[in-house]
Amino acid sequence: MQRQVRAFLIAAAGLLAAQLATAGGPLGVRTNGQPYVWSTTGEIQYRTDGGPLSGTVTEAQARARVAAMFNVWENVASASIGYNRTGPILDIGAFTDGDVSTAVEFDAVSGACGAGTQNPIVYDVTGEIFEDVVADDTVIGFAGPCAIDPGTGQILSGSATMNGLYQDGEDLPIEDLPAAAYDAVFIHEFGHFSGLDHSQINVECASINCGTDNLAGLPTMFPFLVSVQQGTLSIDDIAWISKLYPAAGGSGFNATHGTITGTIYFSDGETHAQLVNVVARRVDTAGGPDESRTTAGSGVSGNRFRVFRGNPINLPDDQPLGPFGGDNPAEIGFYEIPLPPGNYTIEVESIDPQFVAGSSVGGDERIDLPGTAPPPSAPISVVAGQTDSGNDVTLIGTPPRFDQFEGPGP
Repeated sequence: MQRQVRAFLIAAAGLLAAQLATAGGPLGVRTNGQPYVWSTTGEIQYRTDGGPLSGTVTEAQARARVAAMFNVWENVASASIGYNRTGPILDIGAFTDGDVSTAVEFDAVSGACGAGTQNPIVYDVTGEIFEDVVADDTVIGFAGPCAIDPGTGQILSGSATMNGLYQDGEDLPIEDLPAAAYDAVFIHEFGHFSGLDHSQINVECASINCGTDNLAGLPTMFPFLVSVQQGTLSIDDIAWISKLYPAAGGSGFNATHGTITGTIYFSDGETHAQLVNVVARRVDTAGGPDESRTTAGSGVSGNRFRVFRGNPINLPDDQPLGPFGGDNPAEIGFYEIPLPPGNYTIEVESIDPQFVAGSSVGGDERIDLPGTAPPPSAPISVVAGQTDSGNDVTLIGTPPRFDQFEGPGP
């Protein structure tokens, strides 16, 4: 079943997500250009709310569903990330009764997450928390890291908050979602929890009934929930979670994936273009589903670079740059896309204007594609364990360069 629930802002930013967001891969990158990731020396230990999710979903049922959602990511054979429920959310400050049910209790629990002491999964039965914290009880949920260590590049803690009004068995004040659609939303949110940002592939699905092949290639990390099929990871989701947390051995990332890299240029062939969405599409073979739509990966140009996150150009002189985004000029306009082996073409496009705020691709700002996109590239052969570099794209008929928006500043 295909169901449009775009208006529900399913991917509202977590406590750090608005600052971390890059796009088409890692949720955040360090000043050295490397992604922020969880340690994989052990499983990520999360804690769940002691109350029910809703009047019809008990605490035990909610706990089982959360575990199954995390398992979707943990079961990726080429990735090494794992999760474990270590118990209920611990008492902290004003939170002492086991059930996070008020904004005051939520603030106390969020403070513990911000301090890096626990990773809470909160159930909001009545929508009160959403109303008080984000001023909108129609938001389905939000998730993301709470604390990071800029020195080590590790995510130290994360949280997720789930709106039970969508699972209370009633159509007022908010119409319920089918359980599979609701769970798909939080598989997406647990992608943010794990350090993944949004991906834009088969963007037409954001506004039209996009068909079976496009749905098959639509990422779980697409900014909007379009179909319950997004509860199953796409090629892009699997590739990026595996690149961030590569497993070793015969089923690991290097044995199952290669990488395409390149740089996007203005039409002068010199000026690097930031925040261009780059999509790699499998060359279709005769018969069966259209592989160019079902098998695709994406990246955003310059997602390692500082871009708008702490750029001195758009910050007061006395404001520090912060821990997000690199300053290496070689990474301006640079993109990378992990993919399973095969032949692919590269195409470029603007980030969709709908993808802003909590549904952003590329952080708090976006730029329309300068000029015109060239036709898709010639086929590029992706080989497991190898990087095919130099797959540059030069835009056509761009306006004059605007370095002041792209460089690290003086």
